[in-house]
Amino acid sequence: MHKIGLTIMAFALPLIGAGALAQQAPAPVATATPPPGPGLDLINERCGFCHTIGQVFQKRRSDAEWATTVQGMADRGAEVSPEEIKTITAYLTKYYATAPGAGPSAGGR
Repeated sequence: MHKIGLTIMAFALPLIGAGALAQQAPAPVATATPPPGPGLDLINERCGFCHTIGQVFQKRRSDAEWATTVQGMADRGAEVSPEEIKTITAYLTKYYATAPGAGPSAGGR
């Protein structure tokens, strides 16, 4: 009986381990088409030189965090004007804020 128990364990442990690894793997992020607008156009034109556009749209940040992130990219050499920074930041905070409705107010930026 002892040999049978060891045999069962030998087959069961890899399956248990595989199940645990599958539970730890991050779920794939759904990639919906980003909403159109001037901010999207600028992101497509300016941000893809250093990283994929998909990386931008996977993030969720507050208004202040997006402003800091976009300014940081400009500080690192992204070729964007101050007006373009405002447009990109407004777009990201509207569509990619940390919580629904956390984007800019109806008055906009």
